[in-house]
Amino acid sequence: MHIYEVIVVAVFGTDISHFVVAKNADNAKKIILDYYSTRDDGIRPTVAMYDLTTKLINLNNYIDEVMLG
Repeated sequence: MHIYEVIVVAVFGTDISHFVVAKNADNAKKIILDYYSTRDDGIRPTVAMYDLTTKLINLNNYIDEVMLG
């Protein structure tokens, strides 16, 4: 498992980051898509796969304990 930062790019007028533990980047994106589809209120914009970008978080880059999200 890896930690990914999944970024919803400018759908809500700004970028929104979510941190996800997943096996790969595609699974991380699917988790976020499921999250937004279950909270679809018909008012906010719909989030699609092309609205998402991922960044693998390399924990070796952090020498101290840190909160990621």
